[in-house]
Amino acid sequence: MNVYALREGFTDTQSGWLTAVAPYLDMVERKIEQTIASDVPAAYHLSMRLFSAGGKRIRPALAILSALASDGSADTTRLIDFAVATELVHMASLVHDDVVDETSKRRGAPTANSLWGNKISVLGGDFLLSKAFGLLARDVDSEIIRVLSGAAVKMTEGELLQACSEGDFAAWEANYWTIIEGKCAAFMSACCECGAIIAGAQFAARAALAEYGLQIGYAFQITDDLLDITGDPSVTGKETGADLVHGKFTLPVLLACEDAEERRLLIESGRIGITRDKALEVTNRVIACGAAERAANLANECAEKAVAQLACLPDSEFKAGLEGLAGALTGRKV
Repeated sequence: MNVYALREGFTDTQSGWLTAVAPYLDMVERKIEQTIASDVPAAYHLSMRLFSAGGKRIRPALAILSALASDGSADTTRLIDFAVATELVHMASLVHDDVVDETSKRRGAPTANSLWGNKISVLGGDFLLSKAFGLLARDVDSEIIRVLSGAAVKMTEGELLQACSEGDFAAWEANYWTIIEGKCAAFMSACCECGAIIAGAQFAARAALAEYGLQIGYAFQITDDLLDITGDPSVTGKETGADLVHGKFTLPVLLACEDAEERRLLIESGRIGITRDKALEVTNRVIACGAAERAANLANECAEKAVAQLACLPDSEFKAGLEGLAGALTGRKV
């Protein structure tokens, strides 16, 4: 694995969190490659393409850092198996999301559905999920399964709520925080909580890490939504305003629409469908009125709330890694 790929999108001053976790992420990479092996070519090639595309491996990092910040002697074999399972679940969700959203590129590269079609992609995502739960089945602690499977249910519910809300501005106003908790924050919270469980952490530390993960998840998703407005397409691999074109009214847009005139213009646009040109017009207005900056401030507030949860943990390089990761997630460019 090229660990430096994990730094993509992070500023140099915020990548220090990698120092403590990098050797463990190397183990995660090797284990993923072993786990996705298959005698069925379609399953193997689809999985290997996703694996080779890299990614930030945030979910495995959260699990590993949470465990080792709780107890530096946590069982490495259990921890790596769990960390790999979280990344496989995440990879599966990306494959399924690209099918649902009819996305042709991710991180600037062709998506699985654009290469193999929807049928193979959905089945490939199912393959990754099955591999993930095969790893989890090795763990003797049923609490791990309970927490992670509960988060997986919330993830699906969040995606369903998002899909049902597309094009409906009022639904996004009512459900935005529920959507991002389900599709992102709850799973990150589960990664942290299960890391604490593997380390045998006391209830207070386990609860604190679960809340840390929840707040990190909020910060991550708000920043993701913000990058749709302010990001550089050559860096993000995603066209500016793509969420708007798909009828997703995320936090920066919702904040802009606290102004009555902006709200009226957006709702009128939504009734006839938002074109790419109209989406660019809206994103420019969101930036000009200061809503994008307000959203960034809210993401930073969530990251600060996350770090505050770590006060109950002893000082260590792993606790410092969690603190650094919180800043890195809100400072990323992709």
